[in-house]
Amino acid sequence: MNKEVIYIRIDEDLKKELDMIALEEQRSLNNLVVRILTQYLESIKKNKTLKKP
Repeated sequence: MNKEVIYIRIDEDLKKELDMIALEEQRSLNNLVVRILTQYLESIKKNKTLKKP
């Protein structure tokens, strides 16, 4: 799978919190962000599926 690079700007405090979570979960910050985004998308897809008539 090809990987794309994106650049984002986030608040310093948010980054610190994400860094701490990544450290606690023994994963990279990048891996944590990808995991969070993936779970969010899955949640959105699930909710759309539930709302279909």
